Amino acid sequence: MIDTSDGFIHDNPTIIEDVANERQNMMQQPIVSGISDDHLEEHQIYSSKKELQRKLYMMALKRKFEFKTTKSTTKLLLVECFDKECKWRVRATKLGISNMFQIMKFYSTHTCRLDMMSRDNRHASSWLIGESIRETYQGIGCEFRLKDIVADIRKQYGIQISYDKAWRAKELALGSIRGSPEESYNTLPSYCYVLEQKNPGTITDIVTDCDNQFKYFFMSIGASLAGFHTSIRPVVAVDGTFLKAKYFGTLFIAACKDGNNQIYPLAFGIGDSENDASWEWFLQKLHDAIGHIDDLFVISDRHGSIEKAVHKVFPHARHGVCTYHVGQNLKTKFKNPAIHKLFHDAAHAYRVSEFNFIFGQLEMIDPRAARYLMDIGVDRWTRSYSTGKRYNIMTTGIVESLNVVLKNARDLPVLQLVEELRNLLQKWFVTRQQQAMSMSTELTMWADGELRSRYNMSATYLVEPINSKECNVNYAGISAQVNLDTRSCTCRQFDLDHIPCAHAIAACRFYNISCYTLCSKYFTTKALLSSYSECIYPTGNEIDWVVPNHIRDKVVLPPKTRRPTGRPRKVRIPSGGEGKRTSRCSRCGQYGHNRKTCKRPIP
Repeated sequence: MIDTSDGFIHDNPTIIEDVANERQNMMQQPIVSGISDDHLEEHQIYSSKKELQRKLYMMALKRKFEFKTTKSTTKLLLVECFDKECKWRVRATKLGISNMFQIMKFYSTHTCRLDMMSRDNRHASSWLIGESIRETYQGIGCEFRLKDIVADIRKQYGIQISYDKAWRAKELALGSIRGSPEESYNTLPSYCYVLEQKNPGTITDIVTDCDNQFKYFFMSIGASLAGFHTSIRPVVAVDGTFLKAKYFGTLFIAACKDGNNQIYPLAFGIGDSENDASWEWFLQKLHDAIGHIDDLFVISDRHGSIEKAVHKVFPHARHGVCTYHVGQNLKTKFKNPAIHKLFHDAAHAYRVSEFNFIFGQLEMIDPRAARYLMDIGVDRWTRSYSTGKRYNIMTTGIVESLNVVLKNARDLPVLQLVEELRNLLQKWFVTRQQQAMSMSTELTMWADGELRSRYNMSATYLVEPINSKECNVNYAGISAQVNLDTRSCTCRQFDLDHIPCAHAIAACRFYNISCYTLCSKYFTTKALLSSYSECIYPTGNEIDWVVPNHIRDKVVLPPKTRRPTGRPRKVRIPSGGEGKRTSRCSRCGQYGHNRKTCKRPIP
């Protein structure tokens, strides 16, 4: 094997001489790559015939002439100007058995007639335009609209292209960057194998039907699972959101909150839709990944399939519903703002007596709304009657927020979507590990802020001791009994949040006990650091993957889907009672438009 210093390895002796003869020219004329430069001369070497053709097409656009291909074979490319009287022409030949092409003859002078040069260029194909705008779509969420493509091509090359051609160019550009959706499904098994090898403890699973067509996918990164078992509150929020790529589908998400009140993704899944079978499969895989968890609490919206699956897969766990979704349904059904306000106050009340008073007012205003809430199950949406440890997590907002973070990623083919999920976790783990290491407090920044706020409230509280660990705390005629041994208070804030309430802090100050020792271990900086202690590694380049044949040969075809007619939906359908938010312009400060569409003069 001989390294010819041209980026290729040759083992055929007949090629060595040809390459050696061209070595001097190659030193002066390096292999040309890319289409930004329209300079052409003899002895230039290109990595392939396609690369040379691309260069010629772009030159024709920039210099506003047209050419025709006189001869094109695997070993020869001959092109000449479309005007028969013009002498411009290029002749290139293949170098040995390599893929490289070298320009052997080039006549650079144009003598085209002006009427030939003023026509729309025949080389402005959607493929070439797609290649020229390819860099624009690097990254996720690039807002380069079709009308922008049309305007830029007209401005740069003086060529008017159609809307359809701009759309095809955009699709080709995205396809060249992201790969085809079909290939993405077939590469998924190899990706999962490498992901598990790079990240020990990671669990993935791909399910196909009898025709090898994709059905379900599950992924839980080993670092997330390790942190969850040691340092994360056992409260899991689950939800699903629609995908926007060619084959659609639904993204299932299970997430928690870390000790700093930040989103902690636990597992992801992909399926056809939110139905009984898909939710049961996803939650079963989640159960297999995390095992049996004492005091597990699952929160979701009131989707019937989720409720069935939770009771079947997690029979010992408590299931609560998202108070935000229940409140939105109340807005839709009963059209009374007072009802929604009372519901919110009742749901977040700590004392049973406080809940009973508020709910009694709600019942007097609208008995139908009270009956509706009772039918849901009071223990499922209230703090005071909750039979499980819900901590301060009342909604599925952590999953909804994650859906917003993944808004642009949901446009990607399945393999790129999964890689974006992994990459997001990698970034978060690194950032939050550094953040935890920089914290000088015993508790996390969020928990320390909560504790300080309650400490300030307790400054004027009067403590009446009962024994060495129990006391009665009075403030403004309202009393609460604190037991520091059992970490409880009759106000129930200490019991439910697992952070000392103002009454407990006043008792700690009276007995000269550190209130930090009474906080749950989940809110300590040490636990936060442990949550992100493990690293998440990338899978690297596909060309470097070492995958067993039985994994590489596994066939995964795209799912059975039928695209609906019309323009694909890009935004979700609002929940019941969810009003349209009025945007505010950051330029002029007025409502009803944004900075991009602002036409108002600045005062």
